[in-house]
Parts: sequence; C-alpha cells; structure tokens
Amino acid sequence: MAKYLEYGLEGKTAIVTGGGTGVGEACAIELAKGGAKVAVFGRRQAPIDAVAAECAKYTPGAIALSCDVSDEKSVAESVAKVVSAFGKIDILVNNAGIESDYQVGEVPFDKFFVMEPEEYLKFFKIHALGHYLMDLAVVPYMQKNQFGRIVNITSVTAVDAAYSSPAYTASKAAANCQTKAFAKKFGHDNIIVNAIAPGMVNTPMKKNSPPEEFEMVAKMTPIGKVAQPVDIARIAMFLAQEELMISGQVIIADGASHV
Repeated sequence: MAKYLEYGLEGKTAIVTGGGTGVGEACAIELAKGGAKVAVFGRRQAPIDAVAAECAKYTPGAIALSCDVSDEKSVAESVAKVVSAFGKIDILVNNAGIESDYQVGEVPFDKFFVMEPEEYLKFFKIHALGHYLMDLAVVPYMQKNQFGRIVNITSVTAVDAAYSSPAYTASKAAANCQTKAFAKKFGHDNIIVNAIAPGMVNTPMKKNSPPEEFEMVAKMTPIGKVAQPVDIARIAMFLAQEELMISGQVIIADGASHV
C-alpha cells in the first residue's frame, strides 16, 4: 500500500469538494490515509456520509457537510463549520464538477448546438465560480498559518477542447487560468495552488459511456489504460505535500496522450 506520511499530511486539515464519488471520494480517502483530518463536501448527504465514514477508519477527524460550491452563503457556512470542528484549514481540493446529461450512445459533441444559456452558465457556476468562492473562503485561514495547498481538478479538454461541450471545456479552461492567478496572488503567504487536468477517468460520471469508448481511449493512450480515481488522487497527494516548489501549474494526467 502506498504511504503518504512523508508528504507531511499528518495533523493537516483538508476539504474535498465533490467528495461523494469518483475522484473526490478517492482524494478524501487518500488524504485520510495520510493522516489528515478531512471534511467531505457535496450536495447529496448520503454519499458524503459514506465517504466520511470510510475516512474515519484512517483518521481521527472526518466530517461530511452538504455544500453548494456555487452559493456564497453555503460555502461560507460550510467552511466555518470545518474551522469550528478542526481549528484550521491547510488543504483544499476543488473537485466538484458536472457534465451534461448524456443518454446511452450520445457523445459530448451532440451538445454543441443544443445547450441553453442557463445550462451553459451552470458549468461556470460550478467549475469557475465554485473554485473562486471556495478559494476566497479558505485563503484567510491559510494566510493566518502561513500555509496552504489548493489543488484544482480540471480537465485535459480545457487544454485542447477535444471531445466535449464548449461549456465544459471553457469553464475548465477558466479554472486553469484562475489557478495561475491565485498562485501568483498568494504565493508570498506560502499558499501553493496547482491544477490537475485528467484525461478520461473511470468515474460514475461515465456510467453511460459504452465499453467501446473506454477501449478506444485505452488504445490511444501510450500508458495503455483509462485512469482510475485513485490515480488522480495520488497526484493530489503530491501537490498537497508540506514542501513543494511547484505552483501555478496545470499538470496533465492522461497517460502521455498530450505531450
């Protein structure tokens, strides 16, 4: 089993948004295994309760909080509860994300011409505004202790705009750019901000994807496989470590498909 204590996570407090399933679930559990106290944020209570219970097997501190990252009040209240429970915030993983609802057999390009403005803006509310509100809420606590690690989960489609809807790629690209802005603004406070841009990951969001799509991506990927959530979580662990000279970067995690 991979060990993460050397990353200096013991005693740290972490928030993971979108923590009820997929990459967020994996990040929360891996952080807990590394010794961090974990607050699991999500919109649905049952999944985040289950993840928090799993985290509690590895760490003395694990809570689940219902939070809408696109709502300023919800973010402020949830972050305040974390501080009340654990006294500080050291790590934030901005993972909350959405995709369009696809039927079996549909592909993202099918949404190119049919997306209503309200649906389009919903992607920006979660992927860009959501990151922004979460960052603003936790930064003062990180500044107080002169330590912070923010990891934003974006997408490789934000880099090349391939195989997705314009709203999804544009909102993820905004999150990448915002990552750099926060890294520059708060670097002097020892707040390190990076993004991970995964390729295809086998998560519940891909439940309607046909097996042929997974096979195709695996064949096109030099490493020869589709990523599992824990593959992305382990990169987040690296970016959350105590000593790190990398900031303001977007790390593409797609098995060398884009080099």
